[in-house]
Amino acid sequence: MRIWERLAPIVVPLLIVIAATDVLYFFKDAVHARHLVFFYLLPTAFVAMLYGSVLSMIVAIDATFLAAFFLCEPSFTLHVSDPREVGELLQFACTALIGAKCTAELTRPQKKHRIKTWAELSV
Repeated sequence: MRIWERLAPIVVPLLIVIAATDVLYFFKDAVHARHLVFFYLLPTAFVAMLYGSVLSMIVAIDATFLAAFFLCEPSFTLHVSDPREVGELLQFACTALIGAKCTAELTRPQKKHRIKTWAELSV
């Protein structure tokens, strides 16, 4: 049980991204859908809610490379031939990194704020 507690923050986000990649690759082939990279924002936000911003940012970076490898032409290489797809990947990466941090901050438990009196502020 103790091993799983240590491995879960690494394995679970990895499995989430692999599952999302599998679904998106299916839609790319079956429906010939385009601009699928932005669906990686959902797993990125989910990982941010579960494990915080650091792992979520790692997932966002991994998702960018996986999208370039599986979803952009030519497939199965990190080379992206269409400049619009390069821009799409860069836009996704920026949005995912910002969204990861914002989502993690929103789900983090907040400290109770207390209104201080003037006497406490001057000390």
